[in-house]
Amino acid sequence: MAKASAKAVEEQAELMVEPVVETVTYIPSQGDPSHVVWCGHTFHANVAKEIRGHATGNARDKLNAELIDRARENKSFSVGNAKPKRDAVKHPTTAEEYRVYFVEWLKDAEIQHAEQLITRFARDRQIQFACGVGTDDFDMMRDLFMPKLHQLAKADELTDGHVSDIWVRNGYNVLPW
Repeated sequence: MAKASAKAVEEQAELMVEPVVETVTYIPSQGDPSHVVWCGHTFHANVAKEIRGHATGNARDKLNAELIDRARENKSFSVGNAKPKRDAVKHPTTAEEYRVYFVEWLKDAEIQHAEQLITRFARDRQIQFACGVGTDDFDMMRDLFMPKLHQLAKADELTDGHVSDIWVRNGYNVLPW
C-alpha cells in the first residue's frame, strides 16, 4: 500500500474540520466598560452573541474561530454554557484592594443573619490592619455594611442591644466607624 503524500494528508485534515458556532458573552468585572469591540464584533455586557467560525474558511471565518478559542481562555468572556474563568481569591494588600474585597464578600449570599455578617467582618481585622485601612475606608464600608446589618437584624428580630452584644462577642467595644 502506498503512503499518502503530506499534501494529501493536509488537504484531507482540512476537509474534516467542521464549522464552529458558539454563543460568546462578555462578562465585565468591576470598572470594566459596558461594551467592548473584539475582532470586529461589539460585545455588550452580559448579552450572548452567536459567533460562527471555521478554521479553514475565509479570513473572517478564521478570525471568528480564533476569537471563540481565545474567549474560552479569557476571564471576561464565557463561551456557550461554560462559566467564565475567574482569578483565584487573593487576600488584599492595600486599602483600595481591601475595599474591593470587602464589597465582594458583602454580596455573599451565604450571609443570612446579622451574627454571620458581624463575625465575617471581625474575621478581617488583621487584614484591615495589614492593608492600612483608614477612616475614609471605614466610612465607605459603614455606608454599605450598616444597611445590610439593619436589614438582617430586623429579619432576625434583634434589638439594638442584641446587635451590640454580637459586636462585643466579636471583640468590638467601639465600632471602627
